[in-house]
Amino acid sequence: MKVNLSKLVYALAFTVLFSCSNNENEEVIGSEKAKVSDFIENYANIVSANYTDTYNTAVEMQSKINAFLTEPSTAKLQEAQNSWLHARDFYGQTEAYREADGPIDNENLLGTEGQINAWPLDEAYIDYVFDPSQGGYVNNGLIADGSFLITKENIAAKNEEGKDDNISTGWHAIEFLLWGQDLNYNTTTHTSDNYSVSGQRTYTDYTTADHSRRRGEYLRVVTDLLIADLKDLNDTWLEGGSYRATFEALDETTALTNILNGVGFISNGEVALERLDPAIDEGQENEHSCFSDNTTQDMWANTYGLHNIIVGSYNAENGATVSGVSLIDIVKEVNESTAIALENATKETINKLEVLTGLDKNFDEIISEETLGSGGPAGLLSSALKAQGTQVSEAAKALGVSITIN
Repeated sequence: MKVNLSKLVYALAFTVLFSCSNNENEEVIGSEKAKVSDFIENYANIVSANYTDTYNTAVEMQSKINAFLTEPSTAKLQEAQNSWLHARDFYGQTEAYREADGPIDNENLLGTEGQINAWPLDEAYIDYVFDPSQGGYVNNGLIADGSFLITKENIAAKNEEGKDDNISTGWHAIEFLLWGQDLNYNTTTHTSDNYSVSGQRTYTDYTTADHSRRRGEYLRVVTDLLIADLKDLNDTWLEGGSYRATFEALDETTALTNILNGVGFISNGEVALERLDPAIDEGQENEHSCFSDNTTQDMWANTYGLHNIIVGSYNAENGATVSGVSLIDIVKEVNESTAIALENATKETINKLEVLTGLDKNFDEIISEETLGSGGPAGLLSSALKAQGTQVSEAAKALGVSITIN
């Protein structure tokens, strides 16, 4: 089980935040005169800080990957993998800003979400795979295709070409190239000989194996493409950035609707209904980060990204805290019972998350031991996220706006 320092920092912050909010002698930030405009401003500050952390940690990942490709070794491959895991914690929290008519998935702005984080990924579209129906390993995909010129433009053009799981770019393409297939899982029986083992790609894939030069070139270029996309997101949300200026010029009703639509939909329609439920129902092939076995940590990051907005506080990579008026604060101004219900829902979501992350098991083993509706830890987190999404919708109604959560 990986020990994650970001998780420990958030756990401490969560305890302090809610213990303070229950102390009648303490003034909760914004509780007396919480304004919607202050909530919107705090949201923008959190978004910008989170995208900055994502970009900076991804650049560090890029440097580790380049160091590995310059001098491949087991140790340098491990460093590259660790840097992917660290950067992933921060990107995972940015999922809460999707479905908010912002640059990440608005095709009239950047619209790069599919290029950054599309999944599930058909491994054979990129590189060699183990195919028992063909008697073993099969060299195919873009890397084995010598006629395919490896450039950022060409790799981007191939993303989702033909079918949805023809993924050629983004976090999961890089993940696959760093870890390889997780072959410890049987897609027919949904069982494994060793759930604790992730993909076992070795550094020799980048030295002596077939297509090693093209594999290294592909990894370098697809990483550069991700960095470019993350830089665009970071730049446009910075103070004075093009979308930040657009966002700040929105009327309050529009801005509030966009923010809450993102939080409600990602909580219910995305993390619960698209990431947890299909994985529980169908197994590892629908696991979000199956190559690295990082899916439990992905759920941590996705859940905390939503939590950050609801409670109005984000813990940055450098240890600083960005905080201000929360969603709970502004709802409390108009309907205290709805605010309490929302606060209770987000507490319950974090509680169920802590049960999941506290298990000494990888996500594929966790979901192998439960079914939809069986009351397992992944299912209980899904239910809590759905309830949280419903309470975000109720909060929106109290604030006079309407959102869609699925």
